[in-house]
Amino acid sequence: MSRPLGPAAAILLALAVAACRSGGGITPIRTPFNKGVYHHSRGDLDSAIAEYRAAIEDDPDDFRSRFNLAIALESKADGAAGEDEARALRDEASAAYLAILDRRPGDLRAEVNLAAAEYRDGDRDEAKRRLAETIDRHPGAALPRTALAAHLLAEGDAEGARRLLEGALAADPSGVAASMLLGDALAALGRADAARAAYRRALDREPDDVATLLAVARLEESEGRTPEARVALDRVLLIDPDHAGAHRLRAGVAEREGDLEGAVLHLWRARDLRGGAGDDAAIAAKLNDLYRRLLAAEGEDGGGG
Repeated sequence: MSRPLGPAAAILLALAVAACRSGGGITPIRTPFNKGVYHHSRGDLDSAIAEYRAAIEDDPDDFRSRFNLAIALESKADGAAGEDEARALRDEASAAYLAILDRRPGDLRAEVNLAAAEYRDGDRDEAKRRLAETIDRHPGAALPRTALAAHLLAEGDAEGARRLLEGALAADPSGVAASMLLGDALAALGRADAARAAYRRALDREPDDVATLLAVARLEESEGRTPEARVALDRVLLIDPDHAGAHRLRAGVAEREGDLEGAVLHLWRARDLRGGAGDDAAIAAKLNDLYRRLLAAEGEDGGGG
């Protein structure tokens, strides 16, 4: 069964924000673009967006500001209070990518980011067409192959994703996202050992890559290798103690290992961190089941004393 696009695939949606550095830290050099980068690096998206817009007004061909504007708008959309606001922000982000392509036809990063936006907004055929054309125009580039593979994998086409990802890694053997996604594709094809090897290659490059560690945990769980899954999840929680998904997976591992109290603790933490997520009812039902089993176990211990 295919999984939704995970964290590692999500990195395909965003271009890294260009940073202006002086000495040991980012400094607000007094140009609209660099002030935008400064605010962006501090998480002040509204100020960053205002500065990027000012930079574009000064120079309509400032594609760096258009890229960063699109990324900031997408980030703001992710935290928008309502769907109408989020859609308006994402539409403006897509318009920024289209403006770049109007000035720089075939720009690799704009094509990939725009395709990601199209796919997210439900225009999957157009997104895949755009990426296929980008691959044709940039036959030596890994990024569009990795992006298209992520979409195919989400749709359940593991074999198609595998072929694209092997091509991406031939073009750029250092690709962490490509290695991780190749592991996902191989796991979906039932090739567990080959998937582990792909995940290891990703972790050799980025030992603390949370997406890959979670993928390892899921694979090991599916193979009945609970201790190996526990090791991977404990590493995730060492890196990011507030990772709700890792806490939920870790609760399942604890339950399978007979640690019902640990399962309850991790599941409570997952629910607290998710902040009213749609699966609260499922988490509550599981917690009730765990509490019943704990009470039953305490009764058995008391009866035998």
